[in-house]
Amino acid sequence: MHQNADKYMLRLPDGWRDTIKGEAKKSHRSMNAEIIAAIETAMRIKGVQLEQPSP
Repeated sequence: MHQNADKYMLRLPDGWRDTIKGEAKKSHRSMNAEIIAAIETAMRIKGVQLEQPSP
């Protein structure tokens, strides 16, 4: 991820952190990458085009 990426503090409901951590481990990703992948999937399903970060 880009070093100048926007940062956002996220509060998770009880139990979600462990669930996301487990799913991230199965996917060989960090928790952050797992959350980003889930958001990207949800947005794609809704037809929302997300801006791609510049390299």
